[in-house]
Amino acid sequence: MIAAVVAVIALLGEPLLPFFIALVLAYFLDGGVQRLRRWMDNRPLAVGVIYTAFLLGYVLVIAGPLRFAVQQGLQLARNFPAIAEKLKGLAFELRYVLEGFLPEGQRERMTGLIGEQLREAGELVLGKAFSGIPQATTWAIYLFLIPLLVFFLLKDKEPLLRGFSRLLPRERELVTRIWVEVEVKIANYVRGKVWELLIVGSVTAGVFYLLGFAYAAIMGLFTGLSVLIPFVGAIGVAVPVLVLGYVQWGATADLAWLIGAYAAIQFVDGNILAPLIFSEAVKLHPVYILLGVVVFGSLFGFWGVFFAIPLATLAAAIGNALLEMYDRPSA
Repeated sequence: MIAAVVAVIALLGEPLLPFFIALVLAYFLDGGVQRLRRWMDNRPLAVGVIYTAFLLGYVLVIAGPLRFAVQQGLQLARNFPAIAEKLKGLAFELRYVLEGFLPEGQRERMTGLIGEQLREAGELVLGKAFSGIPQATTWAIYLFLIPLLVFFLLKDKEPLLRGFSRLLPRERELVTRIWVEVEVKIANYVRGKVWELLIVGSVTAGVFYLLGFAYAAIMGLFTGLSVLIPFVGAIGVAVPVLVLGYVQWGATADLAWLIGAYAAIQFVDGNILAPLIFSEAVKLHPVYILLGVVVFGSLFGFWGVFFAIPLATLAAAIGNALLEMYDRPSA
């Protein structure tokens, strides 16, 4: 079963991506449906209430904060030539610093190399931007397709599960044990991550806006999303924050305040907020988490990194169940 699931994800992961996203959303929305049914013994009505709330939040997220982030992203794309010139000027300033360390014959060579690398980086970014237009169109279709899939998965949950259970082996004690162990941990993990994403993203955007940062919304969005990729995400977002801050203010006190604010937010998130939210949700050592990021990222690309902790939790549960079965004394 594990081999079959991995094979399906590896071979059909990209075409089935909207279905997987809708399946995850429907799974967690069904928890709200189950809670609502404690007050009303009518599943269709409970599904209608929860799905309406989901659809409203879905539209608000797309039409609200995401709209501002897209606007700032377009502004960033328009300002890219000016940003490249600013960085090129920084490279020439570094030339004078390097003059005291490099032999005379290598100074011009180093300056030319830096300029060439910046030019190639700019062409690469622009090429990626234009090549990403078809992918953006695909995601625009997904934005309309995913809510429809969520609706049918919620509405027809029981017949769909009955049909799927017929594909499973009759003897599935090990699978059931793994599912029971993983379900609670992953549910708590995802709920905690949603709250962490909202808190970190909104606080970062608000602080950046108060500091006068021109790209507060889009960097706040990226900072919020960075919590989904353990350890690596925060470092990855720090680079554009530093570059865009330098482009806007130069090497000034405003840039220092921006970097300090970002570092403080990451410190509070890593040492106070995340431990408070997750507590006992997922008991995995950081070494196993980083190992999961590397292994699943190499296997499944971005989505492997995105789901590194849930996949690592699943792998740990499978390992524990197999070890318990191996250690169990034979009759």
